[in-house]
Amino acid sequence: MKSFIIILLLCVIGGSKLFAQKTEFIASAPSVVEVGEQFRLSFVLNNKGENLQVPTIKGFDLLAGPSLSTSSNITIINGDMKQNQEYTYTYILEGQEEGEFTIEPATITVDGKEYKSQPLKIKVIKGSGKPRNNAQSSGDVSENRGSTSITDDDLFLRMDVSRNTLYVGESLTATLKVYARVNLVDVQGKKIPPFDGFLTEDVKIPQIHLEREEYNGKIYDRVGVLQKTILFPQHAGTLTIEPYELYCLVRQRVGSRGGSIFDDFFGNSRDVRVLCKSKPVKITVKPLPEAGKPLGFSGMVGTLAMTTSMSTDTLKANDALTYKVVLRGNGNMKLLEAPKITFPHDFDVYDPKVTRDISGTSGTVTFEYLVIPRYAGDYKIPAVQYSYFDPQAGAYKMLKGKEYSVRVEKGNESSQGSGEAALQSFKKEDVRMLGQDIRYIKTHKNDLRPKGVLYFATMEYWLSFLIPFVLFVVGMILNRRRIKANADLVRVKSKTANKMAQKRLRAASVAMKAGNSELFYQETLNALWGYVSYKLNIAASELNRDNISDHLTRRGADATLIQSFIEVLDHCEYARYAPGANQGEEMDSVYKDSISIITKLDKAI
Repeated sequence: MKSFIIILLLCVIGGSKLFAQKTEFIASAPSVVEVGEQFRLSFVLNNKGENLQVPTIKGFDLLAGPSLSTSSNITIINGDMKQNQEYTYTYILEGQEEGEFTIEPATITVDGKEYKSQPLKIKVIKGSGKPRNNAQSSGDVSENRGSTSITDDDLFLRMDVSRNTLYVGESLTATLKVYARVNLVDVQGKKIPPFDGFLTEDVKIPQIHLEREEYNGKIYDRVGVLQKTILFPQHAGTLTIEPYELYCLVRQRVGSRGGSIFDDFFGNSRDVRVLCKSKPVKITVKPLPEAGKPLGFSGMVGTLAMTTSMSTDTLKANDALTYKVVLRGNGNMKLLEAPKITFPHDFDVYDPKVTRDISGTSGTVTFEYLVIPRYAGDYKIPAVQYSYFDPQAGAYKMLKGKEYSVRVEKGNESSQGSGEAALQSFKKEDVRMLGQDIRYIKTHKNDLRPKGVLYFATMEYWLSFLIPFVLFVVGMILNRRRIKANADLVRVKSKTANKMAQKRLRAASVAMKAGNSELFYQETLNALWGYVSYKLNIAASELNRDNISDHLTRRGADATLIQSFIEVLDHCEYARYAPGANQGEEMDSVYKDSISIITKLDKAI
């Protein structure tokens, strides 16, 4: 009854959010199948619908369907209830002829509103002619029971490059993929080639996903991308991408010699390590043409666009403005250099601030110049030019910005540095003001010394001898006292007794916080026994309760204090082997009593 009430309350609390999920209608099927292979075409709806309409499916035989299956689950996170429902409509199809076919979107109605699935493209190939079904496609494909031989046709690595011929500085993408028709479960020991002759940039792959893919007329059910790298060739000629080497872990079914029927039921298997090696790939790199190469070529290869802007065109002398050049494009953007701009001679120009927003080979590079005119007048900033090589056109291209006119008015002391609004991204400390950073000649009287006065026989001269001698004598006296004090072992041990006890009690405190009562009482006993051993200069093996009482009495300790010390020892030894019910409070009391007793004994003796 209680469970029913709790479920009812949860439904009331989360009822407003229970059916608030967005309706989705998604179609799914393999992207490639063989002629005669049976596969599933599924339409998944996350809400209850009606009137499913599936268009005529061309190129395939409909063997069964639609069959409806439902699943539902409820999740509660921080009091929010969410219900996930799925209605799956499944058809069993079989490919009849080679070619590429499109399954048009299906429609379904949910709460009076019509929803459409996405279209699917399925490629049908001739294949091996062996019958394949859905169970084989999702399981151990082309793997015989008990077989240990894995051929290069069943498992291999392939280096896929986006292009084999390109210009120096142009980019290509090298993708390492694994193709498997066996039960591939892991990839180990990856060996990356050096990529000689290339600048490299790795593309992050968050997780390896194995999917179905067709290659050379065969279907591989486990195909995944292992490594993706962007390469920039640095010189002309034929460059080679050396092979990758790695181990693939393949799980094979193993049967007994007698062929027991229980082998299939229990799924006996073993893992086999297979060394895989990709084939080397040749890349032809063409040199950039010399004909038509502009002076001051930037080295950029790709496509590029440029915009320029200026923060203001009217300002006062010693105020600042920002000149910005933005380059957007695709290519070796990370190697872009700042454009050369001819500013007027009366302008102070600082090194540009460079901002790069690049993903892979495309992005934006911004150059910001801080410019400070020093004198009034009318000036012109000529248009900036930037050249690059377009590999698609096979020719050099020149980009040209705008020409700007700047009017600089006469400044004054009060207005110097007032152009802070023009500084878009520079620190104020970067701006140097002329007329304010010059050190003038001193005019006041200085402590001058006549030429020819010698250092010999002066007060400083004699003190340089006397002070080191005095320090040496004082150091010897202090060192003798230290040696004499350390020679009295009884006195040294008595001084260190309290420090040793405090160290042990700190360890006991750590054990108490961790709830380890046995270690706590052991460290407390070590602290108490060790304290009296050091303080009374008695070997630990000779200590007992009687001689401790005698020695402490002779040292002037109070009888009540001695009795408290003995009681704490007895309590620790008893509680170590027979802990009480409330160990936390008991350990805290023992810890406080131990600190109090040691402190009082240290003062008394």
